[in-house]
Amino acid sequence: MQATLTAIAIGTLAALGYAVSCAVWPFARCWVCDGKAHHTPKGNTRISRPCRWCKATGRRLRLGRRVWNRIRVAHHNGTR
Repeated sequence: MQATLTAIAIGTLAALGYAVSCAVWPFARCWVCDGKAHHTPKGNTRISRPCRWCKATGRRLRLGRRVWNRIRVAHHNGTR
């Protein structure tokens, strides 16, 4: 019983910590271009293209923030 409560408490704290970090830092470095806003296709080092995943910003919206935005918009629109 004690181990279960401890596991629940640790999981809750981890979820709250992630939620706070998504609120404070909503953007993360793009995983495709590594934050450089351009990437080179595999096997070719001469061609550099704007990253389509981050739209050449080098930043992407984190998953937790994306979920929060969807919940907020749904609440604003009055849908579930």
